Amino acid sequence: MKEIAQAALQYIQENLLVSLVFAVIAGFAGMKTVSFAKKTNPALFFIVGALGVFLGQFAILYFGLKGIIDEISAFRLFFDLLVAYIGAFIVASLVNIFKPH
Repeated sequence: MKEIAQAALQYIQENLLVSLVFAVIAGFAGMKTVSFAKKTNPALFFIVGALGVFLGQFAILYFGLKGIIDEISAFRLFFDLLVAYIGAFIVASLVNIFKPH
């Protein structure tokens, strides 16, 4: 498990700019999907998105999907954004559950 987490962090570091952009997009989309609050902290978008990007990359490596996705290299960015959104959705759901109302 530790090796998988290190490999996910290495992938994020190798593609830092793309990961940062996807973190903001996925964090915004994940937070807006879960919470319909009109005012949300933009820093929270980034934190949720960054955790979502890591969680998504971890899931790709954990379930052994990296080889399959690498074969379809034209869609790699799409899959990265998709798993980042799914990860951000999970993190945003947990934030929304434990957030004081």
